[in-house]
Amino acid sequence: MKFFNRFAVSLLASVLCASTLFAMPVDAKKTTKRRQPTQAELAAAAALQAAIDERYNKEIESNSWENWPAGPQVYAESAIVMEASTGTILYSKAIDEQHYPASITKIMTVLLALENCAMDEEVTFSHDAVYSIDYGSSSIARDEDEVLTVEECLYAIMLESANECANAIAEHISGSTEAFADLMNQRAAELGCTNTHFVNPSGLPNEEHYTSAHDMALITRAAVSHEEFRKISGTSRYVLRATNKKSEELLMNNHHYMISGYKTSKYLDDTVFAGKTGYTEAALNTLVTCATRNGMDLIVVTMKSQGTGEKGVPIYPDTTNLLNYATENFQKVNISENEANFSIGQGQLFDTGTSIFGSTTPMIEMDTDGYVVLPNSVDFSAASPSLEFVDSPDSDVVAVLRYQFDGQTIGSTDLTLAEPAVQDFQFQKTGEEDEGQAQTEAKPSTRLIKINLRVLIYIVSSVAALLLLFVLFKRLSKAYHFDMSFLTRWRRNRADRNSFSNANRKRYKSRKRRKKDNWLK
Repeated sequence: MKFFNRFAVSLLASVLCASTLFAMPVDAKKTTKRRQPTQAELAAAAALQAAIDERYNKEIESNSWENWPAGPQVYAESAIVMEASTGTILYSKAIDEQHYPASITKIMTVLLALENCAMDEEVTFSHDAVYSIDYGSSSIARDEDEVLTVEECLYAIMLESANECANAIAEHISGSTEAFADLMNQRAAELGCTNTHFVNPSGLPNEEHYTSAHDMALITRAAVSHEEFRKISGTSRYVLRATNKKSEELLMNNHHYMISGYKTSKYLDDTVFAGKTGYTEAALNTLVTCATRNGMDLIVVTMKSQGTGEKGVPIYPDTTNLLNYATENFQKVNISENEANFSIGQGQLFDTGTSIFGSTTPMIEMDTDGYVVLPNSVDFSAASPSLEFVDSPDSDVVAVLRYQFDGQTIGSTDLTLAEPAVQDFQFQKTGEEDEGQAQTEAKPSTRLIKINLRVLIYIVSSVAALLLLFVLFKRLSKAYHFDMSFLTRWRRNRADRNSFSNANRKRYKSRKRRKKDNWLK
């Protein structure tokens, strides 16, 4: 009975709870309510989306180039695709506009380190190098007086974007970050940058610190010419050893998602061999990516990209689209294998003919490593070459052949002085030699005579001018005959006058002498 009563009470309680639950209004089930955005928040979101749309729809200059493949729309405000070996610009969207670069600045810092330092040099971190960086900015938490090698600093800069390491490298090379910034600007000018001014080695915000997508491509092009840069920048993970200030190793990860699956493997691309990320509130997202596809070393730079809400930050999809565009629409063509107007045989021209010692090699030859990049639908014959002479006595390069297609520079190749193969001639004496005579071997002669082509052209031109003047004088002398009889008569008359004057002078002296004698008598 007691058990039955307990069961009845439990059943009644369950029925009451169920009836209460189903009787509750729908809104009562919700424990929280979503806050409606304010008018100010809605206006800010609309303005942000308008800015994103404006960047996305911005004009792509390369799409207006005649006979050039149309490129994709990207969310970046500025974007460029450049082929590194030729310098050909394949895609152009506001490439010369000035923007804040953020941490892609560090590509220039690493370039200068590679050009001015050995990898095993020791770098000591100063107080300013460690403590002058902005709070919360990228670093690997190095201490004052800590010592790393140049190589370790470069890995920290390219993988973890370590600002204190960039400062330490700058001080190691130039003594101060200010002096290093001057060196950065000087090197940028040498590379052809026209819209760049650096004030620090890290890219931390400064109104006077700016560059353009085009200039960053030029800087990156110089950097990827160093094998060490490719190795460091293309590394996904690196273990930093213990130092004089740190007792433990540090695992560093590359933050470029197309190189390393540090946070996501969604964008990994095995054709990408180098790159650098950047972000500040002023610069927004910046990205440099280098990939090898179809024999082309492609450099992609995107600047001022902003997140698109539900689509996230579009820097990697933008870069993927640009790499695919370049791969699907362009080809790299060897110049010496296709140029018929300037070459003889295998890239050689200006043949010297036959020597009495055998056949000789041409005086000037074309570099066989010169290339142009053309749209897939365009034949090499459509490229227009122009010859530019080089005045450099220390170089064997005498001229450069530059190629354009519909006004766009697409590549070049060098014309160099050929290195003739020196033949070795041995002369032997007939007859038997004494047994005791030492046998000697003739040493090959390597004496070469180099002719300065520009001087040779000048001499030939001068001789031709003198011959022309001589021929002109002969023709004038035949066309205009001079009457020599007048000159002959004039000379005779002059001689007669002189003779008459002498006779009169003698008579005068004789008469004067007679008068004197008569007076004395």
